[in-house]
Amino acid sequence: MFLDAVSRLGAAPLITYYDPESRIELSGTTFANWVMKTANLFDDLGGDADDPVSLGLAETHPGHWVTLIWAAAVWYAGGGVQPGVDAGADFAVVGPDDERRGDVTVACSLHPMGRGFEQVPDGASDYADVLAQPDAGFPNPTAGDAPAWGDVTHAELNRVEPRSDRRLFTDPPAGWAFVADALVAPLLGGGSSVVVVGMDEAAVERIRESERSA
Repeated sequence: MFLDAVSRLGAAPLITYYDPESRIELSGTTFANWVMKTANLFDDLGGDADDPVSLGLAETHPGHWVTLIWAAAVWYAGGGVQPGVDAGADFAVVGPDDERRGDVTVACSLHPMGRGFEQVPDGASDYADVLAQPDAGFPNPTAGDAPAWGDVTHAELNRVEPRSDRRLFTDPPAGWAFVADALVAPLLGGGSSVVVVGMDEAAVERIRESERSA
C-alpha cells in the first residue's frame, strides 16, 4: 500500500517544512521524485536492503524534510531504518555536524535548496550527489514481517491509519509516532503535513493560519 501510494502521488502539497531560514514545500510528485533519486543513490553506493540503514538524521533532525525523504526511500528500496548510528553500522545517513560513521556514510548538508558541502566531511559521500540520479524506478516489495523502522514492520507501516487533513507539527520529537502521523498517514490518505522547527509561538500561529492547518 505505501509503495503504491508513493507511485500515485500528485501535485498537491504533501510536506511543507519551516525553519527560521527557509520554507520548503514538497508536492506529492516532488516528494516521489526525491524518494526515487535517493533510492537510486542508495543502490549506487552499495546499499543492501537486507541490512538496516542507520538514520542518524532521525535522532538529530527528526522533523527535517530530508529525514522523511530518506525514510521513504529506504522503504521504497525494500529496506528498513534503524534510528541513530551504532558502531559497526553498514550504511549510515548523518547530518552536517554528525561525526558518526558507518561502513558507507552519506552526509547531508540540509541546505534549503539541496546544495552540497563546500568541503565534504571526511569518510562520507555528499548527499548532493542525489541530484544527478534519475527520478524514476520501481519499488522493491519486501516481506511484511521485515523491519521498516526499528521494530516496526512493513506490515505495520501499511496499517497506519490514513488521514486526509492538513496537520501542523511543531518541533517534533524523534520517534516512529511522528513519522507515522506526519508522513505515512497523509501519504496513504491524501492528506498533508506542515512541520515547523525552531520558531517561536507567534510565528507558529502565523504559519498555522497561512497554511490553513489544524
